[in-house]
Amino acid sequence: MMEYEGCIQKGMIKKSSTAQERVGQSLALGDKFLKSARKNIEISENESSELLAYTSLFHYARALLFHKGYLERSHVCLFIALQRLYPEHAPLFQRADKIRLERHNIQYCGLATDAESVGFVLELVEEFGAKAKELLAH
Repeated sequence: MMEYEGCIQKGMIKKSSTAQERVGQSLALGDKFLKSARKNIEISENESSELLAYTSLFHYARALLFHKGYLERSHVCLFIALQRLYPEHAPLFQRADKIRLERHNIQYCGLATDAESVGFVLELVEEFGAKAKELLAH
C-alpha cells in the first residue's frame, strides 16, 4: 500500500505556489457534480449517479488539498495526503476512500449498484462537502 512519503517521492502529491488559487473552482465543481448526481438518482441511473457523486467528492477533496498548498496526480494519494494534512478528520477521509474504490469497480469492472448504495454515497458526499466548506472557512 502506498504511504504519504511514497506519494511525495513519486510526485503524486507536490507543493505548489498556485494551488490555493484553485480552491474556489474545485468547490464549485464539487457542488455541480453533486447536483448532477442527485438528478441521476431521480431517474434511476444508479451507476451514473454514483460516478458523479464520487467526482463531487474528488473535487471537494482536491479543494482541501489545494488549501494546504498541494496538487495531486493520484486519487489514491489524494486521500492519503488528506489523512496526513487533516489528521483529526482521518476517519471521514478513510470512508471517502472506500467510495473511491467503489467508483473504480463501477467504472472499470462493470459493477452494478442500487439506489440504497447510491443513497449512502450521496449522504457521505454531502457530509464530506459540508466538512470541506467548514474547514475552508477557517
